Amino acid sequence: MSLPYTALHTFHLAVRYGSLKQTAEHLSLTESAVSHQIKRLEDKLGYTLFYKSGRQLKATPEGALLAKELEQPFDHIDQMLLDKKPHAHKPITLYCLPSLLQPWLLPKLISFKENHPNLELEIRYHASSPEYLDEHSLRLGSYEANTCPHYPVIPLFSGETLPVCSPIYLSQHSELNSINGLLHADLLHDHSSHSWEQWFTQQGMRLQQPASLIYEDFHLLKMATQAAQGVALCPEFLIQQDIQQGTLVTLSEHKGNLGRYYGIERNRYAHHNVCQLVDYLSQPEK
Repeated sequence: MSLPYTALHTFHLAVRYGSLKQTAEHLSLTESAVSHQIKRLEDKLGYTLFYKSGRQLKATPEGALLAKELEQPFDHIDQMLLDKKPHAHKPITLYCLPSLLQPWLLPKLISFKENHPNLELEIRYHASSPEYLDEHSLRLGSYEANTCPHYPVIPLFSGETLPVCSPIYLSQHSELNSINGLLHADLLHDHSSHSWEQWFTQQGMRLQQPASLIYEDFHLLKMATQAAQGVALCPEFLIQQDIQQGTLVTLSEHKGNLGRYYGIERNRYAHHNVCQLVDYLSQPEK
């Protein structure tokens, strides 16, 4: 069976953007022309490739399987063609967790920009990152040891945690000098109570109190901990300066979130500017 290359490429882009309108804009076509190409491909294949979910265009299971097979070769072709354009230029978009910005990413970018002054960077929230990372994007996030992200992940540093609190909170709760005392502390949670439950299990203990304070991300969690709201499990790498300055105090050397790490995801055929940035960010800390 001979399949039309143009229709396959159009389908690949429609899955990437999740929108006929954006696909049409990318190809400088009308939505009707894009829709016609996809219908022609569906007729050739004998099955439906998309369905509508509200305003979004979603791939059917068969469509998702085909899109996965097409993703790498078409990404490669697109990148090869883009590199041949004489004045091809796009900013690099970094989708980053808020917790990584102030203590790690921004200081790293200062020296990178000094050496690459003409590169344009856009920093956006990790939560706004699309499922598909194009050749000019990368994602900085947190990963568990047993997860399998869509893109290969380049590890940056450990995300394992330590129980900490502020000196003020510690002065008000002398029982925190023992692990047993932590069971009765005001425990602050990031997303859910799972991390604390796991930490106590590792110590042969059982957490029975329900989660009462849950924060959306580590950035809010750390602020609450420094404000003497309670005890939190915070990534050791990201609180080194706070420990040194005395704004946070370590309550135990027993680590939590074992196997968690921070890393970078990027498209396999990322633009060489993105690869340069990834190589720089993944260099070991001196």
